[in-house]
Amino acid sequence: MDKKHVIPFDPADRAFIEAHDLSLGDLRMKAYQHVNLTLARGGAHAICAEDKGGTTELLLTLAGRMHPSSGSCSVAGNDISRLRGMHAVRKIASLAFIENVNEVERVLRVHTIASAELGLAGKRSNAAATREFLDQWELGAYYDSTIEELPRFVYDRLGIALAMAHDPQLLLVQDIERDLTEHESLKLCDELGHLAHDTGVTVVCGVIDYDLARHFDTTTCITDASRAQQAAWMRNHKKEVA
Repeated sequence: MDKKHVIPFDPADRAFIEAHDLSLGDLRMKAYQHVNLTLARGGAHAICAEDKGGTTELLLTLAGRMHPSSGSCSVAGNDISRLRGMHAVRKIASLAFIENVNEVERVLRVHTIASAELGLAGKRSNAAATREFLDQWELGAYYDSTIEELPRFVYDRLGIALAMAHDPQLLLVQDIERDLTEHESLKLCDELGHLAHDTGVTVVCGVIDYDLARHFDTTTCITDASRAQQAAWMRNHKKEVA
């Protein structure tokens, strides 16, 4: 990836995302409840919850793809409780691969998908430009591979690369633990951190393990179960310090 423009992350910067008592649900379904967020621009931020704990729905809300039921939320100054704000955020937010949201056909080849995404982003998308793009992301070796042939780690990196083809201000990522070793998850975490700090994109990533979430610039637990994880982690580490 291109690291020429380094933008130091400062947690004291004006918040890029601010949410207060944000909820999505009704009498039949509750995706997430009473979420409060203050996420600085250019940081890599973790949203922690157990499986089916609402992280996917929250990421889609922040991307302007789902409308919250209540509360307030501003993304880059856009009120996403209003349709105009949601539409504005969609233009500046990109999603890495999220299951049941934007997956691609597994029989397609990497260069076909990358070329199509570059075209959608208004960039050169011929064979040479596509190969150059994949090489920049250290994915050139998989140019002719099909999606189903990719190791999960490479698949996740491809999803991030394709999302970044649009030069977003906000990158939403999910599932950096599924079918990966702990080492691979940490590598993705580190890469997302460097991506945020080096390019200025704001990264928000859903995770299920609080220990991994702590490797991001900030961590927000959005469920009782994830807050219990946080409390257990703090108790254990107090014992280690003592």
